[in-house]
Amino acid sequence: MVHSVRDAMNYENRIVCFLDILGFQELINNTIHKNGTDNTDEIDNLIEALTNIRYFVQPSEEYEKKTSKQVTQFSDCIVFSFLISEESGVFYALLEIQWILMNLVFKKILCRGGIAIGKLIHTEKFLFGPALIDAYHYESKCANYPRVIVPEEIISVGKRYCARHHSPDIEEEYIINCLGKDSDGMYYVDYFRSIQSELDEPYYDYPLYLHKLSEIIDKGLQATNPAIRIKYLWMKEKYNSVVKDIKKNLDNWDGDMEVKEAYESLPIF
Repeated sequence: MVHSVRDAMNYENRIVCFLDILGFQELINNTIHKNGTDNTDEIDNLIEALTNIRYFVQPSEEYEKKTSKQVTQFSDCIVFSFLISEESGVFYALLEIQWILMNLVFKKILCRGGIAIGKLIHTEKFLFGPALIDAYHYESKCANYPRVIVPEEIISVGKRYCARHHSPDIEEEYIINCLGKDSDGMYYVDYFRSIQSELDEPYYDYPLYLHKLSEIIDKGLQATNPAIRIKYLWMKEKYNSVVKDIKKNLDNWDGDMEVKEAYESLPIF
């Protein structure tokens, strides 16, 4: 006998964020030594990265009852979604993605993704709908580089469903501050410039963060595969823009000299 699972479950209008870890096969390969034994350091690093991703987007028990957010993680992908009417939902989602990207950079891992809006069923058991297809399309066909694509309609929805203590224009400003606009007109979650304020110790941690980015870029630019190298050329452009702006102002630096030296030592590619 076949039991029906049709318990008045209908599509909801939701915003869905689809994130994919880049180079996951290589990360998995690194968890095994050439002699076939487990590389426990790399296993632990990967588990910690995946755990942190989940930590940043999973609602706390206290908040879980107040939010429409659902989270699904499988292999190298994570999907989280929420009703479009969630108060300040877009802004908080962008912040969470920034935290994920930042945390992964410190582990020398990159991420790509897309955000979409539309019909979706997302529960603990089920995840499907046109919005998920659209988000996957943005990630796989449009992102191209290590970036998370944010369509302009997402910004409009975020502005409309703003926090109660914000005007729509203020909410839009907060949202835009999380984003960069690329040469192809696409908005993406910024993890080069505006990320500084989200670090634990912004003043001291930002040069360290930029050094981690430079190490990732330096290694990536050595790739002989053009399809891989172009991703790091994109990162190089964003990184160089930030570092050049910082170095322009170092002559007038009146802060901690160790921090100044850390900025001075940043390479420009």
